[in-house]
Amino acid sequence: MTDKIETIPENIKFEEAMKKLEDLAAMLQDQSVPLDEAIAAYEGGLKYYEVCKKILDEANQKIVVIDENGVNER
Repeated sequence: MTDKIETIPENIKFEEAMKKLEDLAAMLQDQSVPLDEAIAAYEGGLKYYEVCKKILDEANQKIVVIDENGVNER
């Protein structure tokens, strides 16, 4: 299934990246997956994790800026 680590599109949406991460995690839970595919899935999962983290960090930064500018008063 995962012979090589795929290139992640630069403009991937969070939901897409999260779905891929979930799919790779499910693959890793399958004990019938050969070791080389499991390692590739793990490496791919790390990449998708970093993408998700980056997207969430950027969203958080936007929220902080909005709060600092008083646009989103509570």
